[in-house]
Amino acid sequence: MMKRHWKNRLLIKFFLSYLAIVCLLFVFFYVYSAAAVKNFYITSLSEKMAREAKIVSRLLPAELEGEALDGICRDLAQDLGVRLTVIAVDGKVLGDSDEPSTTMENHGTRPEVVDALSKGAGRSIRYSTTVRTDMLYQALLQREKNQERIIRISVPLNTIEGAAGSIRRAILLGLLLVSGLGLTLAFVFSSRLGLRAHRMAEFSQSVARGYFPPDPLPTTGDDELSALEKNLNEMSRSLREKIKAIVTEKEKVEAILRCMIEGVLVVDTQGRTILLNHNAQKMFHLPSSQSLQGSSLMEISRHPEMRRLMEEVLACDCSRECFTKEISLDEGRWFRVNAVSLRDGDDRPMGYILVFHDVTELKRLEAVRADFVANVSHELRTPLTAIRGYAETLLRNPPADPTDTESFTGIIHRHSERLGRLIDDLLTLSDLESGKIQLAKENVEVQDLLGRVLEIFQDQAKKKRLDLSHVIAYGLPAVVGDPDRLQQLLINLIDNAIKYTPPGGQVKVAASLVLSSDAPQHPMVAIAVEDTGCGIPEKDLPRLTERFYRVDKARSWELGGTGLGLAIVKHIVQAHGGRLKIASQIQKGTTVRVFLPSAKTIRERQAILFLCTANSCRSQMAEGFARRLAPNHVRVYSAGTEPKTVHPLAIKVMNELGIDISDQRSKGLDAVPLETIGLVVTLCGEAEAICPALAQKTRNLHWPLPDPAMAEGDEEAILRTFRAVRDEIRARVEKLLYLDVKE
Repeated sequence: MMKRHWKNRLLIKFFLSYLAIVCLLFVFFYVYSAAAVKNFYITSLSEKMAREAKIVSRLLPAELEGEALDGICRDLAQDLGVRLTVIAVDGKVLGDSDEPSTTMENHGTRPEVVDALSKGAGRSIRYSTTVRTDMLYQALLQREKNQERIIRISVPLNTIEGAAGSIRRAILLGLLLVSGLGLTLAFVFSSRLGLRAHRMAEFSQSVARGYFPPDPLPTTGDDELSALEKNLNEMSRSLREKIKAIVTEKEKVEAILRCMIEGVLVVDTQGRTILLNHNAQKMFHLPSSQSLQGSSLMEISRHPEMRRLMEEVLACDCSRECFTKEISLDEGRWFRVNAVSLRDGDDRPMGYILVFHDVTELKRLEAVRADFVANVSHELRTPLTAIRGYAETLLRNPPADPTDTESFTGIIHRHSERLGRLIDDLLTLSDLESGKIQLAKENVEVQDLLGRVLEIFQDQAKKKRLDLSHVIAYGLPAVVGDPDRLQQLLINLIDNAIKYTPPGGQVKVAASLVLSSDAPQHPMVAIAVEDTGCGIPEKDLPRLTERFYRVDKARSWELGGTGLGLAIVKHIVQAHGGRLKIASQIQKGTTVRVFLPSAKTIRERQAILFLCTANSCRSQMAEGFARRLAPNHVRVYSAGTEPKTVHPLAIKVMNELGIDISDQRSKGLDAVPLETIGLVVTLCGEAEAICPALAQKTRNLHWPLPDPAMAEGDEEAILRTFRAVRDEIRARVEKLLYLDVKE
């Protein structure tokens, strides 16, 4: 918004300049015009008085003087409105219209008289002591019949002053009007100039700040300001195009730097930072919001290798050849650094560009490759050595005892099988890593998958006296995957669990639905294999899925493992778009969880009905536990064939566990949407008998639990019965609704 007029300094300067000029002209013209008018008026009056003097000279008798002449002068003066005086050439007053001539002093020295005697006419303005006012005197020398006398006419100047004052007032009024109009025009003109100058100032200020107004300055006329406005518009357009080009180039450079996987560091000749791209900040664990321009290298990294690197770069002539070096920083990170010099337009050194390539993974892969070659060589050499040794023994020195021959042959067979398993695992792992294996994905029911796999290990578990069990959450959807590969995955996991669990231990396989807070509409199925074996140290957990990695090499050899099982599991899980998580505690056991995508984004709603005759104790407690444990997609109801009020002791024992069932009302089957029921759990025989009334597809479970309301004894004994039934219901509901919601 434009400044107010009185705050526009340029407008004030323009206006004050015009005001000063107008004031000077006003004063000068007023003073000059007043003096000129007065002089003009006096001159005009003098000429008139000279003409009147000539006329009067003809009317005055030449021979008269004294009182007679005074009377004639008085009459003439009265008609003319002047004072008339007749003076002899010697200065004697012969007659006067205002005073007796006989009493008047000699006027020979009067200026107008002196001028009239010498020039024929004279004029003067002076103060008259007779009438006590300034007077204008006009004297005329009359020559007639050899007689000379001076006719003088005078008028008071106050008359002239009055007329001149009127004229001056008229001039002043005119000057004021003209000055006012001129100042108004000057103000308008100054405002227009100030507005144009202000627009140009704001325009140039916006351009200086980097903002280019969308509308150019309006240009009118061909004056200097119009030329300046055109130049400013052209300058703005040129700067906008140049800045746009610079920004475009800058965006290109920044885009290139952002897309580079390498870290770029630009420093000056003193080692101070000029530029650091995002990947370099990530490499050195620097916050992206921190500005490091002008910072020293020590503020980026205090590692001694970085200091030595910068010393070598600053000492190197990188203009001739590219500097290259590999350095190792903290946490085992390796970088290959390339550096070149940065020069200005005059080929003077400005600094250095350092490009950091993170070769940590390459170093790791080289180590893995070396380890893999060594491990494969070792793994192949061991069975081959045994096979070769026993085969040579059988060929060259066959034992006489057939039992020894059979034993040697059995050893060769075992090692050949071991060699075959190793080769098969290597081929499988190679195919999985290269992506050559095409997965035949389909909907796989977890119940059927676990049934087939656990059937394989039943005999092995019995021989080691292991408790091999499984639990599957109610309503668990199918998983999407290749049945053969998923079976291979579970076989490897369960085989490891059984191998490393001592006799008498437990191996439990549990399948549940995992609900993610980030994607609640896309749940995953978690299959957990939990054992009570010796456990794995925490430091070894990150490397368990590496090929040939063994925590206890001696025991692994003893159990016949190839060291590739978990590596195969990891790649199968990744091929299915899942995740693998391993947790373990020493001497407590290990749990391996596999997360696989479910067959449906969300399973259609299913409902569980807990049915009891009265719906007052057992079914109400079961509903309370189920509401706490059931996933979001499962609804829970309870009902009774002959509903009664909820038993107060049932409310009390549930409150002991932090579950409030006081707001659950006892209801009959008519209050339950039976068409949504997928599972009916009956808790008494009478209720079990009416189950056929529901849909044929409904699953039925029967929990024959005693009715605690029928317990006898004192209140404490009855409470013990209620607590025992409550705990049994909780255990059954937890097993029914097994759900692991944490990853």
